[in-house]
Amino acid sequence: MILYYLDASAWIKRYCAEEGTASVAGLFAAGASIGCSALGLVEVLATLARKGKAGDLPMTDARRTCREAERDFELFHKVFLTPPLLKRACECARRYRLRGADTLHLASCLELRRMEWGGEAEVVMVSSDIELLAGAQACGLANRNPEQGAVLIPAR
Repeated sequence: MILYYLDASAWIKRYCAEEGTASVAGLFAAGASIGCSALGLVEVLATLARKGKAGDLPMTDARRTCREAERDFELFHKVFLTPPLLKRACECARRYRLRGADTLHLASCLELRRMEWGGEAEVVMVSSDIELLAGAQACGLANRNPEQGAVLIPAR
């Protein structure tokens, strides 16, 4: 089994047409197992609300899309902010010198990898953030940038 961890830079592509949208849409269309930190939900909702406020997205669409994101999150494998996760994020910050939110996403992805998933899951970091992807690679995580083509990894 492959579990795809989406940070906000990848997840937002589900709701806003931009480079990489087709790749992220493919994950959802294929019924892929997806995980994300609770932070990702907050970031996606904030982005949609800002787009609504700026007029880049009609407010009715922004509210509808926020509800859709919340429904999607209910189906995700979730990682919540806990003291051990924050400790791991601080370690990631020192080691990989990433921005604050990125360290939380990296620590969350590592937490999903740590979870038992029957010992058969591979966790893939999906992000459009080059520095975060480099941190994921340094940790031994498979990673994909949706802006560079399809995200789905063929079954072995």
